[in-house]
Amino acid sequence: MAGFDDPAFYGDRWAAVYDDHHRQMDPGPAVEFLAGLAGDGRVLELAIGTGRVALPLAAHGVAMEGVDASAAMTERLRVRQRVDTQMITFDGQGMHRRPVAIRSSWPAELDLMAGQAGLRLAGRYAGWDRSPFTSASGSHVSVYQRA
Repeated sequence: MAGFDDPAFYGDRWAAVYDDHHRQMDPGPAVEFLAGLAGDGRVLELAIGTGRVALPLAAHGVAMEGVDASAAMTERLRVRQRVDTQMITFDGQGMHRRPVAIRSSWPAELDLMAGQAGLRLAGRYAGWDRSPFTSASGSHVSVYQRA
């Protein structure tokens, strides 16, 4: 059996119940946060999952892309939006599907990859409410800008 070193481990085990389990979590704050940062630009959501944030963000008019390592999670998104691949792009022409291979990355690895892509870290928070990110944080929201 695969373990936590498998990027799909989490999603493959949670996909069937993810939306029900997170139903009490309003995606509104994340949508407002990201829409405010995006302006007329695009948003990339790492771990797009079932589209809990991506779909309302796209409905808000934000052009975005998403990736996920779990085929089970993207299958739930496909059922919701007829998408069947791991990279989903939303823009003015609709939704586009592209295959992609990814792996889980720590924030420091994301920073390194962003730097190699010509981006720099503009801010890192523990959550959508912009609470401070610390070594004890269980999650992160990382914001990158062109360097």
